[in-house]
Amino acid sequence: MHDGHRNWETGRQIHIWGQNLNKSLTAQSTFYHSLDANIYDLTLVQEPHFDFRGLSRVKRAYTSVYLQSHAAQHKATRSAIWVNSSIPSSNWQTIPMASPDITAIDLYSNFGTLRVVNVYIDCEHNDAL
Repeated sequence: MHDGHRNWETGRQIHIWGQNLNKSLTAQSTFYHSLDANIYDLTLVQEPHFDFRGLSRVKRAYTSVYLQSHAAQHKATRSAIWVNSSIPSSNWQTIPMASPDITAIDLYSNFGTLRVVNVYIDCEHNDAL
């Protein structure tokens, strides 16, 4: 069970899970069911699956962060961050990026600011960098 707004200011460790889903609905469904919102604060996803409306399946316990232009060109999006809803929205913000291969947020707490960047790197080139 998701425990709502945990005390984000306690200085506890941040748990991050990174996964490449290869745009596969099957991989994303399996991942979705194994992702424990009581453990993982941030999920860094590469090549998420999108349906015909450009939406990706994400647990209610997470907020999806995509490139600002995702709605217009969702087929190009290859990077996303899922932020656990236990982190108050006042404690993080999206950082605008120009590439559909990069997603970033700033996370604020008593530890200061933590910049989290999720980069999809195609094995054929390093254009994202």
